[in-house]
Parts: sequence; C-alpha cells; structure tokens
Amino acid sequence: MAEFLLLLLGIVCMLYFAAIALYAGLSSKFPVLWILLGVGFWAGGAALHFRIQVPQILLEGILYSLCLLFGLFLFVEAKIVKAMFQKEEKRLECLIVLGAQVKGTHPSLSLEYRIRKAEEYLKQNPETKAILSGGKGEDEGISEAECMYRELTKRGIDAARLIKEDQSVNTQQNIACSYRIWKQKWQKADKTGRVGIVTSSFHLYRGTAIARKKMDCEIYGLAAKSNGFLMVNYLVREFLGVLKDKAAGNL
Repeated sequence: MAEFLLLLLGIVCMLYFAAIALYAGLSSKFPVLWILLGVGFWAGGAALHFRIQVPQILLEGILYSLCLLFGLFLFVEAKIVKAMFQKEEKRLECLIVLGAQVKGTHPSLSLEYRIRKAEEYLKQNPETKAILSGGKGEDEGISEAECMYRELTKRGIDAARLIKEDQSVNTQQNIACSYRIWKQKWQKADKTGRVGIVTSSFHLYRGTAIARKKMDCEIYGLAAKSNGFLMVNYLVREFLGVLKDKAAGNL
C-alpha cells in the first residue's frame, strides 16, 4: 500500500509540473521542485518495493526530520492562509503596491490582479495615495513600477496620487525603498500613518510581516486575486520564501 501511495504521489507531482509548464510556461525555475519531489517519492517507493535495507538510526532520523518539516510547513501555511482572508481597512493614507513580472511592456496575470486591486481601492478611497514598487528585470521591457503607473493612469487614477519606486528587486527592497519615499513625501511628522500593502493573496503574510518589521507605521494587507490553478505551487514557494526571510532577519 505504501509503495502504491508513493508511486501515485510521484505521478501527481510530475503531472503537476507538466501542467504548469503547459499552462504558464517556465519563466520561473521553481516548478522544477515538483520533478524533484516526484523523483523522491518514486525513490522511496522503489526502496520499499526492492526491500532496500537502511540503517535503523538513519531511517529514524529521516522520518523524524520529515515529520518536523511537515509540522513546520503546516504552521507556516496556516499563517499564510489566515492572512489571505484578513479584513480590508478603508481610508488608508497610502498603499504600497508590490510589483510582479512584466511581459514586455504589459503586466503578467499576477501583476494585473494587483493593479486591479489597487485601482478598486483608490477609486473607493479618493484620498489614498499609492507607491508603485518594482524594478526592471533583465527580461522585462519596462520596470514593474512603470507598468503599474501606465495601467492605473490609463484607468482613471490621477497621476498626482502615484509615485514610482523602480529600484527594488525583491519584497524586502520593495518595502525598504517604498518606506523611504513614504517618509520623505507623505508621512506627516505628527502621525504614525496607516499604510496598506497590496500584493497577491498568497504573498500577503510575508509582505505585511516584512513591512511591520521595517516600517514605523500601522500596516494593513489588501489581498489581490491569485491564479487558482497555480495556488499550490505558489503556497509551497511562499513557504520557502518565509523561511528564507526569517533566516535573513527580514520578518
């Protein structure tokens, strides 16, 4: 039974990788993880099938490590999922809209969803301003900040309410660079400030946690829509992102 389960899990991982490649392409190398997981499940199934002997102490060590890793995974994912459904605050003073991939000069689907969320909020809260944060990658025609600026102004948002931050290349830099702009341009000396972080739902926990660590103001999350088919891939990637930023002291 265990052999069959491991074989089945390996097949599922391989099929999911193939589906991601066909559906969204491989602009990111992360989906290769599903191949590695599939090979790992098959290796475990083969070891059981051929009755490969493993020293008891090594076997126990592997099992304990896997149990601890799975427990940590569930703990972190619970925080990520909880953040996805947090209540949205009204009349924030400023939004920080985190960038995502630009395809040529057009937003990717993830960035489009973030733009839509920012557009919706800014139209409902006319006093709120926004910092559009994201630099230009090697495969991008324009910066993520420029792409968001073009789209939001095209959709009726006054350019005077928007500032582009186009130097950052990751979430930590998005927050740090945007905070400097916020303090210089819009934060009032006698007020702490209320700032919203706009990003994809799966990324909201990490984005707001980094902001609370780096910014001296009240932080709220605004969850943009995420692609449902890719959600499992995003959640696993985000788990590793949380561990990396925790180790780096970013949250």
